[in-house]
Amino acid sequence: MSSLPAAAKPAATAAPSAVKGVVAMGLSMALFVTNDTFLKLAIREIPLGEALGLRSFLAGLVLFVLIVRAGDLPALRYAFHPRVVMRSTLDTLTTFVYVAALAVMPIASSTTIYMATPLITTALAVPMLGEKVGWRSWCAIVVGFCGAIIVTRPDPATFNAIAILPLLAALFGAVRDVSTRGIGREIPGTVVGFSGTLVLCATAAVFMAWESWRLPSVAVMAYIVASGVAFAGGTLLLVFAFRNAPVASVSPLRYLLVFGALVSGYFVFGDLPDAWTTVGMVLVVGAGLYAVHREHEKSRAARRAAAGASGLGASVPSCRPAAACAPSRD
Repeated sequence: MSSLPAAAKPAATAAPSAVKGVVAMGLSMALFVTNDTFLKLAIREIPLGEALGLRSFLAGLVLFVLIVRAGDLPALRYAFHPRVVMRSTLDTLTTFVYVAALAVMPIASSTTIYMATPLITTALAVPMLGEKVGWRSWCAIVVGFCGAIIVTRPDPATFNAIAILPLLAALFGAVRDVSTRGIGREIPGTVVGFSGTLVLCATAAVFMAWESWRLPSVAVMAYIVASGVAFAGGTLLLVFAFRNAPVASVSPLRYLLVFGALVSGYFVFGDLPDAWTTVGMVLVVGAGLYAVHREHEKSRAARRAAAGASGLGASVPSCRPAAACAPSRD
């Protein structure tokens, strides 16, 4: 009798935790759009390297405070671990290439093209991680990539080479995400993020060689502060979301970035996507949501298979030898 309430406690607490994770993911996407918006406003008045350097410095301060509060100072040595540095380098490439596009492209277009990242990550997981991808997922990847190509507008009469940058950033971002799998769990996420800000700051300093840095105005400094706080907050909420809610529940919310970019582009920058850009957005978002749905179905099937195997083992506890009782892997 007393075992029933104890067994029910995890189920009772799981739902609120999952709801908090979903809410955190939505807030994270809102903060990332906020980061992009304020960064784009700042780049109108100060050089790219200076803007990213200041933003990264502020975000690094926030992360360092969190590391100290969590008692993870001894783990800071992992910020220079080869795998962490490799990820930070890829993250720096992704950031600089994407923000360079953001500076001159409508925020909705650059965001939509960059949303090809999850699809490219799925494709790269085959050669780099040995994962298997079904034909339906491959179709989603092709459709999503075609949507990104449509947004880049490859027509020679209207094509702008700058539109290639967010697609290149998506490729760098996908390699970064796949490489993250090789980072051990003993390294806190805040330390990984802090390492990224260090590499970003160092790279931004190199830009001083050909950029004319100047003292930002009060307004620009306010943009940078808002961008840095939003970036750090969005990163932390993203980690919280994936640790407290099923991946299938929070992953589709990534595409709120496209909606947020549309809102920001219209109300802040006066941009409105044309018909072709809208078609590309629909293809990218639709393909991404379908890919997430397929992964959810595969995970659910795997859980059912595992539950069935567990039930089979429980029903014949006295079976010997053990190898004869094991379910087939075919």
